[in-house]
Amino acid sequence: MTKKTLLPTNDLYLQFTDEEIQELGWEAGQKLEVKQHDDGSIELRPYVKLELDIEEWPREVLEMIIKESVEQDISANDVITNMVKEGIELLNKKEDTLKNSSKELLLEKDYLYNAEIDPNFTNNDTSIYSA
Repeated sequence: MTKKTLLPTNDLYLQFTDEEIQELGWEAGQKLEVKQHDDGSIELRPYVKLELDIEEWPREVLEMIIKESVEQDISANDVITNMVKEGIELLNKKEDTLKNSSKELLLEKDYLYNAEIDPNFTNNDTSIYSA
């Protein structure tokens, strides 16, 4: 992890030395994703190049990409990039929902596993009560 101290200015400009770029395995001019964390730190992650073979894509999909490109006045590459980003965001939301559901299930399991046997119960059956 590389840490940089930023001086308070109104500019949104961050410069890395050639050595830092090489150490991080980046290239000059590489696009980065910026993510701000609750603790005030900022995470930079390089975008990964993804090569897609669109020759086998259905005609309807290709026409939709061209239509979106013309309507939004952006390149077809940008339309595809936006579609991929939206898909990843949806997957992340579903993953977060699953994680939260798993946590709730774990809490329920934890509640069950923390149950104890009542030593004052005289029947041969076991009585479980919350600890």
